[in-house]
Amino acid sequence: MSKRKKPNKKLLELYRQQKEFGCILCRVLNVKQDSGTEIHHLRDGMGMSQRGVQCIPLCVKHHRMNKHGYHGMGRKGFEAEYNCTEKDLLSAWQVASGIYPNWSDFK
Repeated sequence: MSKRKKPNKKLLELYRQQKEFGCILCRVLNVKQDSGTEIHHLRDGMGMSQRGVQCIPLCVKHHRMNKHGYHGMGRKGFEAEYNCTEKDLLSAWQVASGIYPNWSDFK
């Protein structure tokens, strides 16, 4: 079993900035965020375990709650409910925050 690589300082700073920004989906939906912000890693390839380095800030509700969150609803349910993809939310976060990470720096 391989050990998971520790995030580098640049990635930890990005996580801090995203948590400070708040939930991108709450902003897109123009609703008040009512739970803490977590980092959601976008999925790469097949299967839920294929976590990529790209990430977005989501509140607890939109990240992992059963009836509202990405991990509770699954990708298809989430996209159908909110009419957007993870990539759409990544683009929305980048535009709203003005932060355009070079994701290859974090691999």
